[in-house]
Amino acid sequence: MQTSFAHFRRALQAPLAGIAILLAGCATLPPPTAELDAAQQALARAEAADAEQYAAADLLRARDALSRAQAAMARGRDAEAREAALAASADADLARVRSSAETTRAEFRQQQDGIAGLRARLQMEGEPLSMDPFGEPMAGAPPVQRLQALDADPRLNPFAQYERLQARQALAAVDAASRSKQPAALALADRRVGIAEQAARIEATRREIDRLERERSELLVEASRRDAERARAEAERLRIEAQVQAEEAARLRAQAEQAEAVLDSAQIDQGAKVAAAREKEAALARQEAELVAGAKLPPSRRDARGEVFTLAGDAFASGQAQLTAGAAASIKALGLYLAAVPGGAVQVLGHTDSQGEEAANQALSERRAQQVRATLVSAGLTRGRVDAQGVGESEPVADNANAAGRAKNRRVEIVVADNP
Repeated sequence: MQTSFAHFRRALQAPLAGIAILLAGCATLPPPTAELDAAQQALARAEAADAEQYAAADLLRARDALSRAQAAMARGRDAEAREAALAASADADLARVRSSAETTRAEFRQQQDGIAGLRARLQMEGEPLSMDPFGEPMAGAPPVQRLQALDADPRLNPFAQYERLQARQALAAVDAASRSKQPAALALADRRVGIAEQAARIEATRREIDRLERERSELLVEASRRDAERARAEAERLRIEAQVQAEEAARLRAQAEQAEAVLDSAQIDQGAKVAAAREKEAALARQEAELVAGAKLPPSRRDARGEVFTLAGDAFASGQAQLTAGAAASIKALGLYLAAVPGGAVQVLGHTDSQGEEAANQALSERRAQQVRATLVSAGLTRGRVDAQGVGESEPVADNANAAGRAKNRRVEIVVADNP
C-alpha cells in the first residue's frame, strides 16, 4: 500500500475539518454529518484492507466509536457525535495501516528470502540484505516526541506527508482543548501519530520491495545465463568427445581392414552424436537469444534456399519502414541467434502487395529490407554476411485480389543459406 497526499485529500477532508473546528472554538457548530461520512469511509477502507484479520481490536474500536457517534447524532448531541466520529476515523485508519503493514512486511521478507536463495544458488557475494524499514517506533514516548523522531528520520522523512499533517492537527487540538477534553484529544493525537509512523514505514518498505524485485529479476537473468553457459559447455564436451572417437575409429580402420564394416557403423554413430551436439548447441543459442532480446524468433520454414524466417507485414506501420517494437525485438533475437551459430550467407528480401504504384512499392520494399538488415547487424551479425534487397510486388505468394492474399504478400523474408 502506497499512500499519497493527493489520494486521500478528498476522503480525509472531514477529519481535518472537524479538528479545525474544534481548534477554532466556535460556539455554534454545524451538524457532524461530514465527520460521520468520513468515519464510515475510513471503516470501509479498513475492512477492504483485511483489518479484520490483522488489526481486529482497532477495527472493533472504530465500529464502536462509529455506533456511538450515530447514536449521539440521533439524540441531537452534535459535540459528542463529532468527537466519537473523529475517534472512529482515527481507529479505522490505524486498523488499515496496521493491516497493510503486516502484509507489506510479509512481502518484504518473502522478497529477501527469494534473493538470498538466488545468491546462494549462484554463489554470489552481494551487499548485505537491507534491514526491515519498519523498525520499531519509540514505544511509550509522548506523541509529540514520536512525531519529531519521525520527521528527523532520513529514511522515513519523505513519506506519509498527509498523515503527518493529520498528526500535527491532532497535536494542536490537544493544546487547544479544555482540561476535561484533553485526555480524549491526547488519545486521538496518539493514534494519528501512530498512523503516520506506520504509513511512512509502509511507503519506505514498498520502495525497498520494488528495489528487491529489480534485483531478483537481474539474478534470474544471471541464473538463466549460467545455465545456458553450462549447457553450451556440455555440448562442446560432447562434440569434442565425438570427434576424438571418430578419429580413433579411423585409426582402427587403417589397422584392420577386415573390421571396416564394424568401424563404418561406429563412424555413423559418432556422426549422429556430432549432429545431436550441434542441434543442442543451436537450440541453446536460440533460447539464449530469445531470453536476452525478450522476444521469440520470427517463424521459419525450409526450402531449396535454406532456412527462411518470415516477418509479416504488420511488423511495420502502414506505408512505413520503421519496425514496431515487437518486431524489432524479434529481429534482434534472430540476429543474436545467427551470430552465435555457424551458418551461411543471410539475405533479407522485402516484398509488398500490388496496391499502389510499382515504383513506390519497390522503394518501400527496399527500405524495409535495409531496416531489417541494420537491426540484424546491430544485434551482432557481421555486415559481410548479410545482404538486403527489395523485390517489391514481383514475387507474390498469394492472390493480390483479396485482402487475405495481400496480407500474405506484404512480408520480409530472411533467408539463411545452409553451410556448403
